[in-house]
Amino acid sequence: MKSEKKDVQDGEKVEKAVAKKPIAKKTKEEPVAPEIKKEEEKAIDVKDVINALFRAYGENGTDEAKRNCPKIISQYLKAKLSKNPIYDKYNVLILFDENSLVKGDSDKIYNAVTKFTESKPILLILYSRGGSAASAYLIGKLCREYAKNEFHVAVPRFAKSAATMICCAANNIHMGSLSELGPIDPQINGLPALGLKNSVEHIAELVKLHQESSSMFAEYLNKSLPLIQIGYYERVAESAQQYAEKLLLTHKENLKRSEKDIAQELVYKYKDHGFVIDRAEAAQIFGDEIIKSNTDEYEFSNMVYTELTMISSISNWFKRSPYYIGSLDTDISFLDMNKKE
Repeated sequence: MKSEKKDVQDGEKVEKAVAKKPIAKKTKEEPVAPEIKKEEEKAIDVKDVINALFRAYGENGTDEAKRNCPKIISQYLKAKLSKNPIYDKYNVLILFDENSLVKGDSDKIYNAVTKFTESKPILLILYSRGGSAASAYLIGKLCREYAKNEFHVAVPRFAKSAATMICCAANNIHMGSLSELGPIDPQINGLPALGLKNSVEHIAELVKLHQESSSMFAEYLNKSLPLIQIGYYERVAESAQQYAEKLLLTHKENLKRSEKDIAQELVYKYKDHGFVIDRAEAAQIFGDEIIKSNTDEYEFSNMVYTELTMISSISNWFKRSPYYIGSLDTDISFLDMNKKE
């Protein structure tokens, strides 16, 4: 028997005895879903990046840590940079390389652009001293092909030589106070291709002034410089101009000057391979419609540069030189600074 509560009268509690009802037996136990608690993922910070590099490349570095290190760094970068509105506006590519552009770099860009799932303009954050003209041309073509008619380049610091060639493919080049482009000056064995022609011209001028030394110079050139090389070096420079013209033609409607004039100026005008083409001079070459100053795109590129140079400084402690070529879903790579390329 159990008690059932009735209404209270005059402050009294009255209980009425009732018969106990039989309890129905369950024929089958119902499975109860366990409560799922999602643990918040720990945000990766700079300490994690340092620890990852130490575990990978420190004195007791392991192969497993070397495999995990690039993923940790890429997660850190994506978490840091994806909060910026520019990340949502563009399909972002990064070419950050303190070494030289090589043919394989265009493969990395191809792997990145073919994995984009949204149709957006492409923004390439470009930090490079230059390298292979063929690689630069292919990267420029790839970015235009997959950019849905709008391709932007942002230069946080420098995009020299072959990297300037990539800029020739862009609808807009975003620059700031420290941004610099450079002459498209092909190098052969570390020497400028046009330097040979200039040297021969200089020798010819000396011979005019000192005709008695003509036989000496002739003998020197005969021993040190095969005639065919003069023509080869000139053709390399002409090829660089052709590449630049083809990239400029991809957005001819934006140009205020002919693509031939712009390309010829970039290849032949400047005498020093390291000449600084700042944003003011770049605007004279490409036009104000293409060169944009201190935009949100530039500020974003400067943010990328700051993060990657910080990672570069840390990795240099471990004799590793980083390069990042691809999207924010691409893993960073490292070169062993102790090994000669």
